[in-house]
Amino acid sequence: MMNFLRRAVSSSKRSELIRIISVATATSGILYASTNPDARTRVSLAIPESVRESLSLLPWQISPGLIHRPEQSLFGNFVFSSRVSPKSEAPINDEKGVSVEASDSSSKPSNGYLGRDTIANAAARIGPAVINLSVPQGFHGISMGKSIGSGTIIDADGTILTCAHVVVDFQNIRHSSKGRVDVTLQDGRTFEGVVVNADLQSDIALVKIKSKTPLPTAKLGFSSKLRPGDWVIAVGCPLSLQNTVTAGIVSCVDRKSSDLGLGGKHREYLQTDCSINAGNSGGPLVNLDGEVIGVNIMKVLAADGLGFSVPIDSVSKIIEHFKKSGRVIRPWIGLKMVELNNLIVAQLKERDPMFPDVERGVLVPTVIPGSPADRAGFKPGDVVVRFDGKPVETIKEVIEIMDDRVGKRMQVVVERSNKERVTLEVIPEEANPDM
Repeated sequence: MMNFLRRAVSSSKRSELIRIISVATATSGILYASTNPDARTRVSLAIPESVRESLSLLPWQISPGLIHRPEQSLFGNFVFSSRVSPKSEAPINDEKGVSVEASDSSSKPSNGYLGRDTIANAAARIGPAVINLSVPQGFHGISMGKSIGSGTIIDADGTILTCAHVVVDFQNIRHSSKGRVDVTLQDGRTFEGVVVNADLQSDIALVKIKSKTPLPTAKLGFSSKLRPGDWVIAVGCPLSLQNTVTAGIVSCVDRKSSDLGLGGKHREYLQTDCSINAGNSGGPLVNLDGEVIGVNIMKVLAADGLGFSVPIDSVSKIIEHFKKSGRVIRPWIGLKMVELNNLIVAQLKERDPMFPDVERGVLVPTVIPGSPADRAGFKPGDVVVRFDGKPVETIKEVIEIMDDRVGKRMQVVVERSNKERVTLEVIPEEANPDM
């Protein structure tokens, strides 16, 4: 950093920069630089507010421009700014003379910065909406205790998002899906809830409670915006310890069920290194803005730091199905599918020069006998390039196009060896919900 500053700043300003670096070192401040597209470099100093107030006591002075609020510029191609938590200010009047309270930065999203209070603020925003769930269990009328899990209030009408395995007896789902659920809020209030929807395949369920007083709610975010390395927090009641917060990062944004040895339908999970234990199931995975971006669902027992969550984008679609049909409707055509890319295609062409001349697409290695795809004329080795008039490159795109369109005729374009292109017509059936 010192070499960078020597090259970039004139000698007349170098001494002042050395002073500001000294302040950063003495106060545990953070000095960092970034360059924007117009070649202007911003050197920023983040310091505690209490230190900012005491700068006037220094025996030497730093130019006012060196430590100030963002959006101010100085020294031509150099911009210096400090990022501190401002004090609560007195109300100010807007142009119409109406009193307006000054905003509190602690209640705002993190804007990409990870500061001392960032995780605490996110936890504070989501915390009141995270609840504890307990379901009485028994065996032939003998009480066997309670299963413990977590959930999140996502609507002021009392709708709670959680995992199906927390609130549903998998051995007798049809009889227990309307069962009683005990709900405890962070503020100590208790309610009796009812499981209104449960989907075994996705392991997502909705519970409903009624309250005469307002309920805290959480905001749903977008899991599609996540990247590996993003900070997240997991909130819930692990080991019956209510109001527990753990932090970590996103390890993978699209961990496939096949990677985890889970058979059945194609599913994707968020993988994180947040500590997740028994009781966390159903609780929210939250971004630094305090938004729910996943539902914690499981961990790997044989390894620490491997937790998995259902992405909130998938959960939102499941909730739409619940509202529309009361259950999740999944079209089925009977294909095993593999996603292709340039490298995989090149490898397949080395093994078989007659492999379809494509760059991307969805390979069909297996067609289930008697399935809608089999009746439509699909063959092993086909590469799907268009589905219902839209180009496709991933399995997820195929699933999204089918949506809940059971019984609807769809045209599918496939590439075959010898540069043969064929258009097939397939009519999806509803998948067996018990599969």
